[in-house]
Amino acid sequence: MKLNVCTLLTLAVAMLSSMSLSAQEYRVVQRDDYRFEGEWPSGEGMLYSYEQGLVIGTFRKAKPDGKCVCYRPNGEVYWGEFKKGKATGQGSTYRDNGIVISGGYKNGLYHGVDTLYRSNGTMHVGKYRNGKLISRISDTRELAGVVKSSKPGYPQVDLRRRQEDFLKELELIWEERNMMLVRKAGLIAPKFQGGGIDDFALWVNSQVSYPVADRANRMDKTVVVEFTVLKDGTLSDIHAVFGSDPVLNERAVEAVSKSPVWTPGEQNGEKKNVRLSVPVVFTL
Repeated sequence: MKLNVCTLLTLAVAMLSSMSLSAQEYRVVQRDDYRFEGEWPSGEGMLYSYEQGLVIGTFRKAKPDGKCVCYRPNGEVYWGEFKKGKATGQGSTYRDNGIVISGGYKNGLYHGVDTLYRSNGTMHVGKYRNGKLISRISDTRELAGVVKSSKPGYPQVDLRRRQEDFLKELELIWEERNMMLVRKAGLIAPKFQGGGIDDFALWVNSQVSYPVADRANRMDKTVVVEFTVLKDGTLSDIHAVFGSDPVLNERAVEAVSKSPVWTPGEQNGEKKNVRLSVPVVFTL
């Protein structure tokens, strides 16, 4: 049977349409340590991974490849470019303590010019190679409008119920992992009046109040204070690592500084200095 040109063109178009449809199908890939849902072999998708965390964005064969937001198991959030499953290109990492690191990445490490935005409104710019700082470019220790305006905003993503539950599961796994490492290392955490850091948080938050002059703002504000419990149980190196109000930062540090003596931390029977942090909440 002879086929004319029109018939051949019609068949070609049909074949191409069929190929394009089959090449971009929706697929679910389930493994012991991850689950991928999305377009296959490349396109939009979601990855639930105990190793990488929750990743939402563009993929190639279940690996992040392109723009994605990644909720890592340690609580950090990365928003930026991926290549072959690793952060590569331009992106930003957001930490719970308010610090943001933005700039170049390669194979999951800082690479190129990166800016560290501190929680107190200052910033540091440096050149990195494979995760290591090789030269400092600039460092501003003053609160400046340019720092606020250039700091990348936190990615706003509407998460599904399944994704929220997965993040809670990751958090529990991460906490259990850290506790296991602490036990394996033989480290006994410092104790505050027989309890832990949660008990200290209750105590220190009972010691602070909103300054009268600032009550017109009518907003609850949180300051995160880091400190070291020394071998003798006293506190040292106390400073705010998160908090936008200098007055509240100072009051939070003062409250932590008034702490009674702790029972120091130990490792294999020897007393150790241990670094901790506590949230101080100012409510009206």
